[in-house]
Amino acid sequence: MSKTVKIGGVGKSPAIEKINRLNAISSQMDAAAVLEQKTFRSEQTKVQERLNKRKEIINDFAISFQKRD
Repeated sequence: MSKTVKIGGVGKSPAIEKINRLNAISSQMDAAAVLEQKTFRSEQTKVQERLNKRKEIINDFAISFQKRD
């Protein structure tokens, strides 16, 4: 009726090992993506605030960085 499949019982299945490795890589990539988002998004807002402040100072004090002849 049904046949028993013997896999040896020693060690791990290569297919299961590959799936486990892929899951680990996937979770590492997800973690790296979250870390990257948290790091660069906060930095980008800080940088943008600094640039806006500098532009505001330049406009308020009529500062020109053009080369004079």
